[in-house]
Amino acid sequence: MAVSGRMSKVSSFVAALCILIYIAAVGFGVVRLVIDIGQRRNLANREFQELANRASSAAVFLGFMSQAYQQNIRDSLDTSQTLLGVIISSSSGDFAFERFPGRSVAWAGNSPRFINRIDFPSQPLFLPLRIEGQTHVNIQAIYSNINTDFLLVVLRETLFAVLIALAIAFIVLLVELTQKNRHCYQTAAPADSAPVVDSPPPPDPVVYRALPEEKAAPAGPVPVVSEAGGSPHGLFTPRGNIGWESYTHDRLESELRRCASFEQDLALLVMEFKCVQKIDDALARQIAEQAVAFFGMRDLIFERGEKGITVIIPSIDLEQGMSKSEEFRIRIASNLPESFIGRHSLYIGLSSRSGRLIEAQRLIIEASTALEKTLEEPVSHVVAFKSDPEKYRQFLKRRS
Repeated sequence: MAVSGRMSKVSSFVAALCILIYIAAVGFGVVRLVIDIGQRRNLANREFQELANRASSAAVFLGFMSQAYQQNIRDSLDTSQTLLGVIISSSSGDFAFERFPGRSVAWAGNSPRFINRIDFPSQPLFLPLRIEGQTHVNIQAIYSNINTDFLLVVLRETLFAVLIALAIAFIVLLVELTQKNRHCYQTAAPADSAPVVDSPPPPDPVVYRALPEEKAAPAGPVPVVSEAGGSPHGLFTPRGNIGWESYTHDRLESELRRCASFEQDLALLVMEFKCVQKIDDALARQIAEQAVAFFGMRDLIFERGEKGITVIIPSIDLEQGMSKSEEFRIRIASNLPESFIGRHSLYIGLSSRSGRLIEAQRLIIEASTALEKTLEEPVSHVVAFKSDPEKYRQFLKRRS
């Protein structure tokens, strides 16, 4: 688990670094845009002042609003870096000039006005002109405070920085997942090498019950399991239309590997009806259908001998498994009262992965041990096998 711990620290550091890159890229882009807007505002004021001076002096040599005078204003506007539209108002009429026709000036009758745009400042630039022979001559100009080309450059560079940070985060996450999966598969034992009889004894269990009164007891012998319904043929048994008992180990091993890869828990429930030698086929099918309707996974429910079933429930822990077991017992007693009241009861033993890289056979032994305990001492109908994590780690060290 040291590899996982180191990778978690690296991923946390990279995540913090990526967040800093995001903030720095966006903040630097905003600062650059604000600085550029201020520079363009200053430039627009200088260009407008020069245009006003040119408009005043040109009237002396070219004549106010002559063709040459108007062309002179248009030339000044075209050479400007910021100005987009000019309106000259006088007692003889109003005149408008645009760098791009129809984009900055609109007419309301004989009166021109500036069009509202998001890149225009709130107020146009304004100065009075001194023109001989004319009174009340004013010049106004509108300018763009956003340089579109510069804005695109800033956005492109900011996006590039963000994409680099995302690529780094994705690569680190991919490496972490690869290392984690490799570590899990190297630690977990192969299914075909799972010990059955010669395996070392399990750590001392702590068995606790679903009733308020808790009582710990050592594990008893593992009950002998026999195949019911003949040899396996097909996916489901003809007797209960659920999985064959001989398929339990392989399917449990597969689910344990999957849950270990995704760091999910898993609970194994083994159930048996007491005080009966064998459940008839009709009743077995009813019980199986109740289990499928309740747990919702036909391919994870298997026959167990001639009077029991086994259920694999991924993604739940031991406490949730005990709750599910009690709910299922209540469901059986409620939906099939004529079959069980006064005759025999359903007993359940369970165990869970509990974050361990455990083998299927070992988990079956733990759940079967819990079932044997509740059958011998029926203080509760549900008993769970709770492992000691420290003893389990010591057991793994002895095996390695």
